[in-house]
Amino acid sequence: MMGDLPISACKERLLRFVSDNDALVVVGATGSGKTTQLPQFLLDAGYDKKGIIGVTQPRRIAAISVASRVCEERKCRLGEEVGYHVRFDDCTSQSTVLKYMTDGCLLREQLTEKCLSRYSVLVLDEAHERGLDTDVLFGLVKQLFMKRATDPSLHVPKIVVMSATLDAGKFSEFFDDCPVCEVEGRLFPVDIVYRNVITAEDLKSPPSYSKQVVDIVVDLHLEEDRGDILVFLTGQAEIEAACDKIHRRAQYLDYDNDCRCADIQGLLVLPCYGSMSTEQQCKIFDQPPPAIRRVIVATNIAGTSLTISGVRFVVDSGFAKQLCFNPRTGLDALQVNLISRSEAIQRAGRAGRTSAGQCHRIYSRDVFETTMGERIVPEIQRTSLTSVVLQLKAINIDDVIGFQYMDAPQEAAIAAALKQLFIYDALDKHGAITSRGRQMVSLPLRPDISSFLLTALELDCVEAAAPIAAMLSVEGVFIRPGGQAQGEVAAAARKQLETAGGGNSDFATLLAVFQRCNNSESPARWCKENFVHFRALKMAHSVHQQIETILRTLKASVSPLAKSCSLNERLRRALSAGYCCNVARKSSGGRSFRTMDGHCSTAFIHPSSALCGLEDELDWIIYHDIVITNNTYMRTVCPVRYEWVKDYLPRQHDIDVAALSGGAILSHWSASSTMNRTKRSAEPAPDGDSSKLARRNTDSSISAAKQRYLDRCKVQRPT
Repeated sequence: MMGDLPISACKERLLRFVSDNDALVVVGATGSGKTTQLPQFLLDAGYDKKGIIGVTQPRRIAAISVASRVCEERKCRLGEEVGYHVRFDDCTSQSTVLKYMTDGCLLREQLTEKCLSRYSVLVLDEAHERGLDTDVLFGLVKQLFMKRATDPSLHVPKIVVMSATLDAGKFSEFFDDCPVCEVEGRLFPVDIVYRNVITAEDLKSPPSYSKQVVDIVVDLHLEEDRGDILVFLTGQAEIEAACDKIHRRAQYLDYDNDCRCADIQGLLVLPCYGSMSTEQQCKIFDQPPPAIRRVIVATNIAGTSLTISGVRFVVDSGFAKQLCFNPRTGLDALQVNLISRSEAIQRAGRAGRTSAGQCHRIYSRDVFETTMGERIVPEIQRTSLTSVVLQLKAINIDDVIGFQYMDAPQEAAIAAALKQLFIYDALDKHGAITSRGRQMVSLPLRPDISSFLLTALELDCVEAAAPIAAMLSVEGVFIRPGGQAQGEVAAAARKQLETAGGGNSDFATLLAVFQRCNNSESPARWCKENFVHFRALKMAHSVHQQIETILRTLKASVSPLAKSCSLNERLRRALSAGYCCNVARKSSGGRSFRTMDGHCSTAFIHPSSALCGLEDELDWIIYHDIVITNNTYMRTVCPVRYEWVKDYLPRQHDIDVAALSGGAILSHWSASSTMNRTKRSAEPAPDGDSSKLARRNTDSSISAAKQRYLDRCKVQRPT
């Protein structure tokens, strides 16, 4: 099989390029074999004698599946000669010489080994995706080359950048005009079918296409010959709902009379998204039983790297979920966006990897040709940079403005990141990393979750905080079944779990779910009965174990509050510290809130929250994230008291960003320019309202308000 791949004909030429140059760009079209074969060429050529051969992937499922495939080809055990390292899962040993890993894991290695001298060659794969960690790695590697120019004795690994697109000139130019080697691909013909479910006019509002996607899948299953179906959707909730509908439709099929292909007698539906466990994700690579067709419903994680053999049909929704940061509003929101043309071409290519296939695009040709952008916007230009800036500071890169970015992010986004890290006490007023900042870096979590955990250590409530952090690290937990009857049963089950958590905090609800599932005799059955995703709970359990291991190595001084406050209050105080940049206050009228981040953005509590409908009883709240649909919604919400956040609020406004950036950012980015605009909303209520505030945001008042709200719902419900 290895000799059949197109890259085999280029083996000698590639090895010569690697030998003669410090950096090389390899453009390998779909099906060329570059991901599995080039690292083996390097291994067979003896590069492992000079150090480990490292290969990065943007997604953990790619790193694991490719490592497994290479082990099969080399007839070795996974974790010995060939291994992988992804977040919370290190399958390597001292004998590992070919190591597949995510970009983020290699970045974390630089915290302890800045020159990456244990590597002989680093292969940065899927560079065209322009992920956040990938772009940062580009800059760090270029800095290593610049250091070696002044210190020839410095050992720096050779760099091979691999991309599936022809936009190689930009990569070559960034690495000082290094050579480019093109490798032909092997792509069978793919017929493109435009289903016209979504037109350019439909894009003016969030389109609905779930039913049509299911219809297309069922039609393909009944009308087409053998071959698996790969469906691209946006996220867990959409994927699980589609899988449920496809499964229910498949149960009523009469294969003897309805199915045109007599060789097909069943349908296997497999979801695949980021928050699933590694074991669950890798099921998409298992071959189905005879006479069974697979339908794989996935996010973009199925769009690159290793081939899913047997796929002949692709159904492309044309959308992907992206985290987008808006410096003007200060919101980092999860949004569903139209993909680029290059991504659409990549998706279509999945149908032609092993045989001729079809790609059914649910959008129109006009959407593809005139509405979609040519290429993906680099993640570094559209997402929050808080984690990136903290990591750069941790490896002593203080000038985060002048860092060697391939595509520089907005200055405002860097300013916002510096401000947040200062508020977390991760940076001092001069922009230098603090001891707390270094502790935050040691946790492979978002900075707000890391800050929450560190405060929980000080307040002696980490036993409750760690499960919450683990649950926040996985995508959606609750199942939303189709159909009114099942929907009502699921809603009732969720209400019971909210009550078990106290009924007044979504974070406490997550804790209750984690504890009840773990304490049940059969976690899988418990999840099914309570409409909770067992896959998400399995992943959360694994993350929780890793978090506990790391926390045991950290030291913290226990606060006097640890003895004087209840567990509930300590937990909410810790949440207030961790989410001090995600504070909102009730507006004077209606059900909306104003964010207290210096931007005063209007936001609403998400309808799925336990606190939705109780807005009149709330004053100050914190939230985990923002999602933007027809409104701006805060998800995973908890009420807090003003005295818990009052010390953080002035820090939102009295920040000298010029000093934080070492003068690289002009002082007009300092939040003092917005202080007058937000001062009134950040101040506590006048004395005359103090008695009213004292009655709000208490457990008893919220519980009473919740009961009144449920009673109203019963009265208003039609009979």
